[in-house]
Amino acid sequence: MKQLNKRQSTHHGLCGFYQKFKKDHQGVAAIEFALIAPVMIAMYLGLSEVSMLVSADRVVSHTASVVADLATQEESMDSDDIENIFNAAVQVMGVNYTKALRINMDIISFEVDNNNVVQEVGYAKLGSGFGGKFDPAGLSSTLLNQTSGIVVTRISYQYHSPSGVFVKNPTLTETFMLKPRKSKSIPFTNTPINCTVGAGPTVTC
Repeated sequence: MKQLNKRQSTHHGLCGFYQKFKKDHQGVAAIEFALIAPVMIAMYLGLSEVSMLVSADRVVSHTASVVADLATQEESMDSDDIENIFNAAVQVMGVNYTKALRINMDIISFEVDNNNVVQEVGYAKLGSGFGGKFDPAGLSSTLLNQTSGIVVTRISYQYHSPSGVFVKNPTLTETFMLKPRKSKSIPFTNTPINCTVGAGPTVTC
């Protein structure tokens, strides 16, 4: 009998402890925060890096349009003109010397001769360029014809994310085309023109 009462007492004690533990909500918020916080922080950092990547991509696109705009304001270009345009491009991108070394850019000028053959009349590149020249074969006759040439500018930029975890290190590229404004086409007085980035950063051709 005494043993039964002892078991009942133990049972009631455990039930009471469980009920008390069940009703005790102290520390629940801290536990929930500890579980949710890492996920929220990771999402925040990921969105921040994506936002910075999108911003960098917009800068690359804007720079390509600026280069094309500056180039098409000339009737012809030499090394000094190209150097000024590439320096303007680096300034628009707002990068330091280390980042400027990750920029590759080229400018190609085309015209169509009297035999309706597409001719390259100017080529300049910063860094390694694009590895291969732009192929004008697919361009519409509306863009490139005997009465008007075209200038093609291309930029690639090796983007390095702060952490290298969420967006890695993608290469951002942009191609922009504009027609000459003051002449039928824009020949380069010397071609090809090869340019490099130096300290500053400053472009030298």
